[in-house]
Amino acid sequence: MMLAVALEWMIKSRLKSLDCSGQKGRQDASMVADIIQYWKAGVAGGLRRLSMSRLSCLEAQVPWTRRIFFWEGYAVGISARYALVQDSANPRSTYFAPGYRFMFWTGLGFWNGVSWPFPPVSLAPERWADVPEFDEEYSLVLGGAGFSITASSGALNKERLESFSGVRNLADLDGVYRGAGRALWFLCMHNPSKLSGVLAAHPNHAKTLAEGVGIAITYTQLETPEQIFSDFASLPKQYWPSLLNGSRVALAGLVMEDARVHHHLDEFPPPLNVLLDEARGGLVSLTLGPGWSRRFVETCERYTSRWVGLQAPKDDAL
Repeated sequence: MMLAVALEWMIKSRLKSLDCSGQKGRQDASMVADIIQYWKAGVAGGLRRLSMSRLSCLEAQVPWTRRIFFWEGYAVGISARYALVQDSANPRSTYFAPGYRFMFWTGLGFWNGVSWPFPPVSLAPERWADVPEFDEEYSLVLGGAGFSITASSGALNKERLESFSGVRNLADLDGVYRGAGRALWFLCMHNPSKLSGVLAAHPNHAKTLAEGVGIAITYTQLETPEQIFSDFASLPKQYWPSLLNGSRVALAGLVMEDARVHHHLDEFPPPLNVLLDEARGGLVSLTLGPGWSRRFVETCERYTSRWVGLQAPKDDAL
């Protein structure tokens, strides 16, 4: 119990540096506080190794729009505990979420990005031999680290991002910067001038940063889906394709991970409902296995090429 308390304090302390001064929306601070509340509940559940039944009771108190953050927090908690105890090859076997596999990887990456002075979870391939999707979804770990590094820094820190120990090659940087883009939305929420300034200052990574922004805009505003495209439109047109791709990826994650939310998603207004249909269509055409994530991204880009700015195509044939 003392270990859980100490780790919980350390993880919460990392979030204290989340600089909200760049946010401009009237409800932004309360929205972020609401998200963090459920995320912390997940962290606590992971650190305390709650049983599946207790986790189910805890999740029942979480609105569907915040489940993704709850389970990401849970993954952070079990990763932190595992890093110190190491009572199995890896922490995947203790992740009891009803889906939300992607959040396991991002939560693990979050911990690894800010774990110092405690150890990170090892990413050595031999530790993950029993997890077949490890290689395929490795970029999600990098995204989680990119998010936590940027959120805890209060700004995009190129040196810290690119020196993260999990980066194996230049291609891995896309995952890191996509996660950093998600954090930028939290730091610069509804502040298009500041957000676009950061994107413009990093032209080599602006595309993946903007994809991360699109993911975060979507996930943070599931309660107000009509706001999502308004926020896309507030940013320069050159980033719209990446924002669409990021949003489509976010929606695909929800479709894949939690069948309980499908009826909520079906109520999305246009043109967000078109992105949802495209996400579903892209998933239907795929077979999960090696290379599936790359093929899905390629499909998303083909869909985006048919949009005119932020106007959906007139028919849904690819």
